[in-house]
Amino acid sequence: MDEQLVFPIVEILLRKLQSLHKQNVPLGQLDVDNIELEKLETTLSSFKAVLLDAEKQQLHNNDVRGWLKKLKDACYDAEDALDELEIEALPNRQLKMEQSRSITRKVCDFISCSSKSFASLRFTINSSKQIKKIRERLAGIEDELSKFGFKDRVHHRHDINGNVPKEREIITHSSFVVASDDVFERDGDKENIIKALMQNDDSDLSGNLGVRPEENNINSSKENDDLDVHGNNIYISGPSGIGKTTLAKLVYNDKRIDETFDIKMWVCCRQMYFELEKEIIIDMIYSVIGRIENTLKIDQLQRVLQDILKGKKYLLVLDEFDLTKLKSLLSVGAKESKTIAIESFEYYNERKTYRLNWLSKESSLSLFMRYAFKQGKEKNPRLREIGDEIAIKCAGRPLVVKILGSILYFSTDEEDWIYVRDNINSLETISETLFVLKLGYDLLPPYLKQCFVCCSVFPQYHGFNNITLIQFWMAHGLLQSDDKNEEPESIGMRYINELRCRCLFQDFEQNFDFITFKMHELVHRLAGIIAKNERIIMDSRKQYRHISVKYVDDVKTFLGSKMTRSILFFEMISSSHSLIISCISMHPNLRVLDLRNSDTEVLPESIGNLKHLRYLNLTKTIKIKRLPKSIFNLTSLETLLLGGCKELEELPRDIRHLVNLRMLVFSSKQRRLLENGIGCLTSLRRLGISSCYHLENLFEDIGCLQSLRTLIIGDCPKIVCLPPSVKDLSSLENLMFSDRETNAKWFLKMDMPVLQSIKPHLRMLCIDGLPEFNEFPQWLLQCSANTLQWLAIKNCPNLEGLPSEPLQILKSLEVLEISKCPKFSSFPEDMQGLTAMRELKVRDCPDLSKRCKWDTGEDWPKINHIPRIELDGKVIKSSDYN
Repeated sequence: MDEQLVFPIVEILLRKLQSLHKQNVPLGQLDVDNIELEKLETTLSSFKAVLLDAEKQQLHNNDVRGWLKKLKDACYDAEDALDELEIEALPNRQLKMEQSRSITRKVCDFISCSSKSFASLRFTINSSKQIKKIRERLAGIEDELSKFGFKDRVHHRHDINGNVPKEREIITHSSFVVASDDVFERDGDKENIIKALMQNDDSDLSGNLGVRPEENNINSSKENDDLDVHGNNIYISGPSGIGKTTLAKLVYNDKRIDETFDIKMWVCCRQMYFELEKEIIIDMIYSVIGRIENTLKIDQLQRVLQDILKGKKYLLVLDEFDLTKLKSLLSVGAKESKTIAIESFEYYNERKTYRLNWLSKESSLSLFMRYAFKQGKEKNPRLREIGDEIAIKCAGRPLVVKILGSILYFSTDEEDWIYVRDNINSLETISETLFVLKLGYDLLPPYLKQCFVCCSVFPQYHGFNNITLIQFWMAHGLLQSDDKNEEPESIGMRYINELRCRCLFQDFEQNFDFITFKMHELVHRLAGIIAKNERIIMDSRKQYRHISVKYVDDVKTFLGSKMTRSILFFEMISSSHSLIISCISMHPNLRVLDLRNSDTEVLPESIGNLKHLRYLNLTKTIKIKRLPKSIFNLTSLETLLLGGCKELEELPRDIRHLVNLRMLVFSSKQRRLLENGIGCLTSLRRLGISSCYHLENLFEDIGCLQSLRTLIIGDCPKIVCLPPSVKDLSSLENLMFSDRETNAKWFLKMDMPVLQSIKPHLRMLCIDGLPEFNEFPQWLLQCSANTLQWLAIKNCPNLEGLPSEPLQILKSLEVLEISKCPKFSSFPEDMQGLTAMRELKVRDCPDLSKRCKWDTGEDWPKINHIPRIELDGKVIKSSDYN
């Protein structure tokens, strides 16, 4: 699977050329350079026409693969050269954006730009020579086209309905532990396990399954007694992709489990990471109370968990984690507590387990048809015949059936279906299964292929989130659209949904606009195999475009390479200053630099040399006090993450020079934010202000951020209210106020006499940890009227209810979450009027929970129209709830 993927890179280059034409970039030799750019565009267009066929032929032709490798390397070099031209164009674009500034500021900017003019001219002349050289190199590669005889293939992007989606989808799955409606042949397995779990003693559980120990069973035999907390452990084993986790989810979500256990917890962590036990404990606590301060030390977290479990009858599901590591912590629970441990195939011989079988031929056919012909979409009878053959060849592997079926759903080309059918030979081994999954990957549209492969940069079992992944894709120029007005963030969310529809992403969970999801183990391995010439988990001396560093102690030196585009660290960086200097000096063309959790105190001035850098992550670099001035030379920067940098003394006014910044998250020790700083970042879409414990006021010119979509303010206890200019944020859709220590003085009042002038139209609102919040202010209701779809109110001890205004002002509300609001005692009488409601969650509101109980609570008639209702962590109503 040594595959070369070039089509998306060529598309990126063609878009850059079109952008340069529109910007009228000033080059050193105008006529010659414009001619060279036109020639380059012509050459790239000729490649684009045949690349889809070339990428298909490479699977069986080493010469084609080698030709594509040469073309890809040349295209990456061309991208670097065109990027440099775009960077040189930034001062001109910036001057256009400065029209509203003072005369003094304009003069200063003009003088600053003029002082660089000769250097810029020299730079552009050198760049244009480089472009000519690359163009000639590409022309030589083009001369080889004739010997391959590639066919022209036209590619069209479309969604499920054949259209380019315009609107972003808000994914509303509230938990990844969601019952599935596409499970076959697991009813018996589910009933066996539930029956065992409902036993109230610690006797041998194998007798409760109704099968012999040598068949499918669980067993607390003497040889395994030392592994058991109370002898009440069930081990579910089987090969990857058989449905172990799906079965556990069915059990976990069954109503009888809610009635039997006081607490239930689900934890998934299948790989050894730094401080793994701490992360597991955090997940367990979060499963129960929905909130945790993850800055606590491990001994503090252990005490919190034991206080939660003490004397309680709990069910714990551990997805691929050694139960023995938690033995002492779990022993405080009630004797009748139970644990389900999900284990991989390799553990079969180590203990007797509950083993799953592959699906029958009939179930495989039904499952494939559900995915390949879902929503009743009509397809010709010939495809159904081929589909039957594909399903049978999948040999009962549910993961393979789902992925191939969902990918083929998007194709009506009989040739694609035949290609999959004729290349499935066997799935007996992991390698053969990955080869079959690769057949589905081959049918992905090119723009999704590149994004999918990039996911391999993140460690296996890494929990993805939409914000980080979209920013990563954006940094590499992978987000494209036929709609010129579509925002990159919207394109990225569309891509995530498209990969989800093809079953390549799973386990979606939403908190505010932050959506987490995962890749199945086999799917991630597939991405890694395809990308093996593109990325590395840092353990060798080869040169790669993307480098992930998981174990820093193994990294002695970085091999310098201009080809490297990403470096990401996934644990604490020790002795990091010299390491960071090496990252910067040896990799001048970086687009992404992720230095999260670094212990560095000073960021080197050389950071300003990374002129291509789009994404810089310094999250939880807790010792850093100042940013070097050179960082504000990074005019291509789109994402800057400084959250958790609690020792950062200030965010300087010079940040205004980061004219392309779309996402900014920061912490600092300053008391006030200066004007003509953040307020000048007119490209900003997402702003997070967190852990600013001394901050008293926001910047007054916040209203200048006309493109801002999301504003999050957390753990800023001295802020009392927002500046009135917030009313001018015409693009604001998502707003969150949060304080984890519940000592905030926010009361959300605002001196705004003319409510009609309010411009924001909120879709999502979260208010968390504000003791002073006791009613919805008029300005906030005005922002939410008829547009709010998602509302969460948590840890507000003085809030007594929803707005006193006619509740129809929230007629668009779809998801409502009320948590830890003890005075919130009942819902308004006209709750039935909120017909758009799809989900209601109530947690730790004793009076309200009592009134919302199924069929007996006084408020049940007000809410029984809502499809999904969850009370104190237990689902009491759901359209897919068993």
